[in-house]
Amino acid sequence: MRLKKIITILWVSVLLLHPFQSVHAQDVTFTVNILSQRLQLSDKSILNSLQTSITEFLNGRRWSKDKITQQEVLKATLVLDVFAYDPSRNLFSADLQIQSTRPVFSSNYTSMLFNLREPRVTFEYQQFQAMDFQEGNNIFNLTGVLAFYANIILGYDYDSFGELGGSFYFDRAKAILDASQSMEGWRPNDGAGNQNRFYLIDNLLSERLKPLRLAMYRYHRQGLDIMHKDVVAGRKEIEEALKSIQDVCRILPNAIIIKNFFFVKHKEIIDIFKEAPVAEKNRMIDMLRKMDVANSAEYENIRKS
Repeated sequence: MRLKKIITILWVSVLLLHPFQSVHAQDVTFTVNILSQRLQLSDKSILNSLQTSITEFLNGRRWSKDKITQQEVLKATLVLDVFAYDPSRNLFSADLQIQSTRPVFSSNYTSMLFNLREPRVTFEYQQFQAMDFQEGNNIFNLTGVLAFYANIILGYDYDSFGELGGSFYFDRAKAILDASQSMEGWRPNDGAGNQNRFYLIDNLLSERLKPLRLAMYRYHRQGLDIMHKDVVAGRKEIEEALKSIQDVCRILPNAIIIKNFFFVKHKEIIDIFKEAPVAEKNRMIDMLRKMDVANSAEYENIRKS
């Protein structure tokens, strides 16, 4: 017991003497940008403070339950395009965009996993305000939104490395949503139709949409990650992953995670199949046009090797 107490004291002393030690344990590195071209504001120091606070909140804590090596650190970008600010109420309105990428095994290539724009996010923020967040008891809209999306992008990352591997993080995001129902932006009717936080997590935890999450693993881990040693086999796995979500695309074409998947992946898919044999190209073009009507014309570029 005495030895354990001494070790504990020494460990706390190390943390106090090295306040940035947590950076080395970071599991997600966020780049945060605050845009304000639409905002008429002479003194923008509040925006600098906001950017610093968000960056420290996101990068100053561990979001993953696992130990992450430096090579495995997930990279994400968050952009807040502020278009309204009421200093009397410390109230901001902004369009939010968040995206994340993952490295592809044995290559310098990074593949985008998630890229979502959420318009009209509202939140309160005072200059130099402490960014407080309590799991399961969200009382600040800004930190709730940030924690929600941090868990979403971790869920996507884990899904790409293991079948349904992101469930823990999607459940966490759902708990944040449930704890935030008294605030704007978290309910089914908030936002643009079914393209909001509520339906995002509803889709990710839906049994009907599970084939897409399973396809994320096959596409990335069994497809992209083996292409450094066998391009043909990797491309075949990616084709099979896409085939596995055909029924979901036909039945639920407007589901937010279906639309986001093709928004993120359609250019990558085109590049992958440009090098395929002619018969394979024709087969993929026909399949992809039916699955992704919004980008159907672009799939013709597969023929251009």
